[in-house]
Amino acid sequence: MVDEHDAIRERIDRSCDLLSSSYRRRVIYTLQRDGPASVGELAEAVVSTGIADDRKRAMASLVHTYLPKLDEFGVVEYDGPNDDVSLDDGITRLEPLLTAAAREETQREQPAFSDVAAPDRLTRNAPD
Repeated sequence: MVDEHDAIRERIDRSCDLLSSSYRRRVIYTLQRDGPASVGELAEAVVSTGIADDRKRAMASLVHTYLPKLDEFGVVEYDGPNDDVSLDDGITRLEPLLTAAAREETQREQPAFSDVAAPDRLTRNAPD
């Protein structure tokens, strides 16, 4: 019999394993931001952030490795390379790990308002 603590540890281990791949995280971020997407659109997202260099290779990696694993864990719905990919209910099991990872990774892509305003505040508050 598996006790509650073992089940929690197992869930955390599986979540960390799933989120250990920048490819898989990028797929999730893209789907959260934009909704369902084609494999080609997801490959573009991976390439545009520098995770991969080549769109064709990114597509192959997504089709043969990353999307099937996300589908297996119920995080995305993925039926094949010609169908759109969308988030599935299993995405909720990845919280709060996913939130922490997204905050760190996507913060560098789009500066927060406070980051943009910081130099101005420093200048205003500098002693004369």
